[in-house]
Amino acid sequence: MKRKKWDRKGNIFIFPGTSEALIQKGRAALEEKNYDQAVIFLSEALEYAADQEGDIKMALLLALYESGQHDPALEICMDMLHQGLGDYYDVLDIYMLILMHQKKYEEMSSMLTALMEEKEFPDKKKEYFESLLSLSNKMNMSPEKEWQPLFSGKEGIREQMLKLMELTHVNIQPYMGELTAFLRDQEAHPFLQTLALNVLKEHGVEKPVEVRKFQFKETVIPAELPDAFEKGYFKGVIRQLETELADTNPVLLEQAVEMTKRHFSLLYPFEPAHISMPDWTEAVLLLLDTYYEGRDLEPEGVNPSVYSGLAFIRRLDEISLTFM
Repeated sequence: MKRKKWDRKGNIFIFPGTSEALIQKGRAALEEKNYDQAVIFLSEALEYAADQEGDIKMALLLALYESGQHDPALEICMDMLHQGLGDYYDVLDIYMLILMHQKKYEEMSSMLTALMEEKEFPDKKKEYFESLLSLSNKMNMSPEKEWQPLFSGKEGIREQMLKLMELTHVNIQPYMGELTAFLRDQEAHPFLQTLALNVLKEHGVEKPVEVRKFQFKETVIPAELPDAFEKGYFKGVIRQLETELADTNPVLLEQAVEMTKRHFSLLYPFEPAHISMPDWTEAVLLLLDTYYEGRDLEPEGVNPSVYSGLAFIRRLDEISLTFM
């Protein structure tokens, strides 16, 4: 019988297969978007599997970046670039994205300028990194603007939408009070509230915030929220629509899916737990049918729970038309 070969780290013997198990667990956690857990497994694997250092560090870099641990991610980037580990341009890309997130535009500019002079970039990569260099130079030269409230109260929906979208790449700390108050305001447009919540999510805000929308109220941590179209209820409705229409009416399926996306963009981060998924699906199809027929649907002959769902979905659809 062949004896197992034990690895040794210092005075500690490592059980065979330990490093592979840690790598597999780390990659599985990464695929499941459980980034903090992935960091734990991959950091430990890095101590044992020197022969796979490049692959492990690349996976660890992604996990650190996605979990918002930007300082240790920068250290991994610098180490990989110096050692020539992983795909050079992928590592450099993440390095630049982190510097941009931290608003270190001068560091971005000086590093990219030096690299452009020293290294021959492939055409596609050169164009991309030149655009990053141009952006970093532009941001580096932009003077700090005096802070003003985000909304004056005179903007229309589209103007408010644009202002919220512009917050993706700026420091949102001066606006945190205004944004959190906006999320609590049940008179605010629900789609604009979704945009505001996504701004907090994109900036990795881990402070609990209260969201009030329609009849729903909940305290959430923006950084931990799944995307609107990754939530279970939405995916369940889409599956049911596909089962119902994929083979018989693909055009209607496309319209139903687009309508459902609009509605759940308005609802986010909530799910209509008071309406079952089958009832919601049937109500979507009934609403589309009323649009095609050009008539209102009478409650007679319609399941009461479906009709109740239809009333709520019709309300969502009317609201969604205000920003189309």
